[in-house]
Amino acid sequence: MLKLGVLGLLLYYLNSRLSDLPNGISYTSTIHYDALLFLIFLMPLNLFFEWQKWKVILRDEAVDQKQRLHSFLSGIVSGIITPAYAGNFIGRMLYFPKSSRKKIIVNTIASNGSQFIISISMGLIAFQIIYFNSLHLLYHSLFIIANLSLYVLYFYGDSIIEKLPFRFFKQISGVVVSRGLRHTLLCLSMFRYGVFVLQFILALMVFDVDFNPYLIIWVMLMFGAITISPSLFMGKLIVRETVAITILTLFGIAAPSIILAALSTWLLNQILPALIATLLVKKHHQHAWV
Repeated sequence: MLKLGVLGLLLYYLNSRLSDLPNGISYTSTIHYDALLFLIFLMPLNLFFEWQKWKVILRDEAVDQKQRLHSFLSGIVSGIITPAYAGNFIGRMLYFPKSSRKKIIVNTIASNGSQFIISISMGLIAFQIIYFNSLHLLYHSLFIIANLSLYVLYFYGDSIIEKLPFRFFKQISGVVVSRGLRHTLLCLSMFRYGVFVLQFILALMVFDVDFNPYLIIWVMLMFGAITISPSLFMGKLIVRETVAITILTLFGIAAPSIILAALSTWLLNQILPALIATLLVKKHHQHAWV
């Protein structure tokens, strides 16, 4: 009921913003197909970095290439139907014995957490840059401390929770990947984040938005806000578009271009890979949904 209420409010807000536009959501500008071509080519690069993160998670597991690939594809499918793609471990763990599933789940969450931290961290930096002259020194200091705390928790959180008097937390700290591998996951997440930002900027350029270096900062702020926003279904559909319009219209970008850019990157990064993964898993692995 709470999610339905939030969804209703978002739809009402989005509709009210679009109703204020002189021409509604109709798009009459030029579509730049050269930028669209580059946008499409970046989709495999996005998956490549996620695939490298999955290989890091399985570094200590005795698995063959087919098991590694199909578990990865199954994770893409399960991730698209769960809030914020946190459920990609559901599809992945189906390919491993029970003795390995706890480790797979914990380290997939650690991998997702590295992406979360990068997005929040860069969003905070973008906010400080945009409002540099408006923020008091105290707030700048608090933002810096909050940013550093994210990385401290990511690298040393297991040392903290293993001291808690709960067996469950001790088990988690015992199976999470090493700090060295967490550093690798964080670097891969940073590269993947760069692809996300570049994709969205290219998507805006496809729909006739002129490139501006400051646009990078605003897109970083947008991704940070999307990351901390509530997830309802299908990878923050509606939430993503609402946040994008709220932030990027402040930079003077037309709402129709923002909506089209958000939808196109969503289709390329989530829906298309999930459809391809579904076909490949069903075709080549008879136990994909066991």
